[in-house]
Amino acid sequence: MFSDSAGCRGFDFSLREVDREELEGQILASNHDGRVDGIIVYYPIFGSRQDQYLQQLIDVRKDVEGLSHRYIFNMYQNIRFLDEGRSQKSILPCTPLAIVKILEYLKVYNSILPYGNRLFGHSITVVNRSEVVGRPLAALLANDGASVYSVDVTGVQHFTRGEGIKKRRHEVVDMEGWTLETCITLSDVVISGVPGEAFKIPTTLLKEGAICINFSTEKASPASNFPPEVKDRASIYVPAIGKVTITVLLRNLLRIVQNRELTLMPGEETLENTRSLGGKPKNARSKRALAKRESLAHENTKTALLLRGTTCSSLVQNLLADINALKRPFSIRFTKKNEIHPFEDASSLEFFSLKNDASLLLFGSHSKKRPHCMTWVRCFGGQVLDMLEVYVVKDTARTLAQFKSEKCKVGLKPLLSFSGAPFENPVASQYTLAKSIFTDFFRGGESATVDVEGLQLMINFSAGEEAQDGSPAMIQMRCWRIITKRSGQRVPRVEVEEMGPRIDFIVGRSKEAEASAWKQAMKKPKGVEAKSRKNIETDIVGDKIGRIHLGKQDLTEIQTRKMKGLKRGREAAADAEVADDDAVISEEEGDVTGDLEVKRQKIA
Repeated sequence: MFSDSAGCRGFDFSLREVDREELEGQILASNHDGRVDGIIVYYPIFGSRQDQYLQQLIDVRKDVEGLSHRYIFNMYQNIRFLDEGRSQKSILPCTPLAIVKILEYLKVYNSILPYGNRLFGHSITVVNRSEVVGRPLAALLANDGASVYSVDVTGVQHFTRGEGIKKRRHEVVDMEGWTLETCITLSDVVISGVPGEAFKIPTTLLKEGAICINFSTEKASPASNFPPEVKDRASIYVPAIGKVTITVLLRNLLRIVQNRELTLMPGEETLENTRSLGGKPKNARSKRALAKRESLAHENTKTALLLRGTTCSSLVQNLLADINALKRPFSIRFTKKNEIHPFEDASSLEFFSLKNDASLLLFGSHSKKRPHCMTWVRCFGGQVLDMLEVYVVKDTARTLAQFKSEKCKVGLKPLLSFSGAPFENPVASQYTLAKSIFTDFFRGGESATVDVEGLQLMINFSAGEEAQDGSPAMIQMRCWRIITKRSGQRVPRVEVEEMGPRIDFIVGRSKEAEASAWKQAMKKPKGVEAKSRKNIETDIVGDKIGRIHLGKQDLTEIQTRKMKGLKRGREAAADAEVADDDAVISEEEGDVTGDLEVKRQKIA
C-alpha cells in the first residue's frame, strides 16, 4: 500500500533482499549507482557493532534515515544547516522528526517565538532513551527550547538549554532520585515508546489537558504504554505515528535530492545519471559538463586544497600556511572553520575537492586525543582515494618564519629525496603510503627539460628504525635551499641551507585505496606512451642502444682479404716445394745414395 501510494507521487521503490555477508558490497554498489537516490537498511542485522559500521557505510548523500555520523553530529550540536549559506538543511532521523511535526501540527510550538526557541516554557517527558529514537528526540526538543525529562531503566536525565535557553545547544544532567511519576506530574506533553507494565503511564498522574503520544509498535492494550482511560484525562491522544514517519521519510528523500542539486556543479547530476544509465547528455549544459570532466591524455598539474577544522592549534595553522607557500601557485588555502571528520565522514572533503577541482587535500585539526593532527588526502573521480593521518611533534617543529635565511622563489619544482628503510619496504605500509602521497603532493607539474638555475629547493623526508619500546618511527621533513657558487671549474660548487619548515611527524591512522579504485586511477590512456621500436632501447643515462641479430656463422666460409699469396693453386705449389727441400742432395759433401745425389742443408 505504501509503495503504491508513494509511486503515484513519483517515487520508485526497489526492495533488494541479500544475505548479510553480501550486504556490505551491495551498499557500496548502491552508493555509486546514479539511479539510486536514497538507501534504507532494515536493522538489526548482526546485532553488534557491525550494524553501526553498516550505518556509517551508507553515502551521506543517500542516507534518508539520517543515521550517518555527520547528521547525528549536527543534530546533537544543534547545527541545522550543512553549508555556510544556510541553503541545505541537515537530515534528521525519521521517527523523532515525525513526533516533532506532530507537535507542530498540534500548535505546541509557539510560532510567535524565534525559530529554534518555539518550545520555550514547555515541559516534556520522553519514556525511551534508545540511540535510535529516545535520545535523539530528547535532544531535538531541548534544542527547540523545551525542558525534557528522559526516562529509562537507568534513571532520569534532564535535557535543557539552560536557564532562559541562553545556551546554543542542550546539556544533560542526571536527576538523582527522580522517577517516572515525578516527571509526569510536571509535564505538559508525555511521549512514550517502551511497551511494558513497568513503564505504563499512570493516568491519574497526568496533568489535566496534557498531550499524550504513543510511538511504540503496539498501540492496543495491554501492550500500549497508555491505558484506554487516557482519552478522558488527556486533551489530545495520538495512538500511533507510523504514517507520519513514512511521510517524513519521503520528505528526507526529497531534501537529499535538493541538497545534492545545490552542491553539484551545473549539469553534474545529469552527468552521473548519464554515466550510470549509459546514455547521452540530454542538453547542452550537461554536454559541456561531461566534456569538462572527461579524462585528459595529459592531466593538468594537481591542485592542493588546505583546510582547517573547528579546533585547530596555532602551530598547525602556521604549518598549513608554510606548506601553502611551498606549493604555490598550485594550492588553495581556506581559513574558515569546517566541521569535518575525515575518517568518519569524508563527504565534505569530496565536496570541497569537486567544487575546487583539487585532487589533493590537507586537513588540519587538534584535539586531546589527536593533538596537532594533519590529514593528507588524495581524491580520484570526486571520491576519496586514500588518506594518511600524522601528528606534528610540537617540541621540534619550526615554521618558515623562524628561519631567517633567504627563501626560494614561488613556483619552483622541488627535488624530493626519501631516506630510510621504511620507505623502501616491498610490503605496503603506512610509510610507503606516506612516500606516495608526499611525492604526489610536492612533485609539481611535468617538465621535459630542467634548468639548473631553477633547482633551488630540496625537500627531504627521512624515517628511522622502530624504537625499542615499539613506538613507530617518526618521519622528518626538512626543506633546504640549494645555493650554487663559482668554483673556478665548469661544475659549480653546491651548498645547501635549511629554510624551513621543519616538521617531525608521528604516523597515525591511514586508509588504503581500494583495489578497483587504485587500478582505475593508475590506468594510462592509449597513445600516451611512445611506441617502442624493435631492437632499439634507451638506457638509464639516455643513450640509445641498438641490437643486431645475426645468423649462425661458419668461419670457413668467411670472406677474408683477397691476397695472391693465399690463392689455392699457389698454396699447393708451396707445399710441393717444402717437400722437395726435405730431400736435397748435398753436392759439396758428395753424398750419393744410388743414383740420387743428396745435398744437406747448412745450418748456421
